[in-house]
Amino acid sequence: MPSIKIGSGNLGGRILKTSKNRNLRPTPARIREQIFSWLRPIKEDCNCLDLFAGTGSLGIEALSNGACKVTLVEQNQDIYNHLYLNCTDLNIFNDVQILKQSAENYIRRTKEEIFDLIFLDPPYDKNYLEKLLPKIIEDFSVRGTLIYIEESNFNFSEFDSLLKLKNETTSGNSYGRLFEVIK
Repeated sequence: MPSIKIGSGNLGGRILKTSKNRNLRPTPARIREQIFSWLRPIKEDCNCLDLFAGTGSLGIEALSNGACKVTLVEQNQDIYNHLYLNCTDLNIFNDVQILKQSAENYIRRTKEEIFDLIFLDPPYDKNYLEKLLPKIIEDFSVRGTLIYIEESNFNFSEFDSLLKLKNETTSGNSYGRLFEVIK
C-alpha cells in the first residue's frame, strides 16, 4: 500500500496510508516541506480547511505544526476511507473534522465559517478554481487568510485586488502558490 510520511511538527515521521486511486495526486514531500517552511510558525488558534483533501497530508501537516482545528473535505469514498483510518491511527479526531462531500456542496452549504489557512488542490481538468475561488475568498476568508493553491494552469490576474502572491514553487507541470487575502 502506498504511503506518505508527515514531514514536520509533533506528528512528524508518522505514516499516512494512501489509496491506489488513479485520481489521487498527493503533494510531493519536497513541495510540502517548502509550503510549511513558508507557513511556520502557524498561529496557535489557526482554523484550517483542506478542500479536495485527498490523503489529508496538507491539513494533517498543518495540525502537526500547530493548527488548532482542521476540516478535511473529500468526496471519493475509497480516498475518504483511507483518510478516516489515518485520522483514527493518529488519534486526531479531537482537532480534525472529516466530511465526505464534494467541495461544491461544502462551499454552498457551509455558513459562517472563517478559516486562517486554506489548502486548494483540486483536480486540474475540472475548472474548480474558476467556480469556487470567488466564493471561498468572499465567504470563508478575512484579510490575512492564507490560501495555498496547487494547480497546473490558472490565471489569477482577475483576483489581483483580492489576493497577494507571497510565494510560489513548481514540480513538473504543477504550480504551488501561497496567497494572502487582502480584501
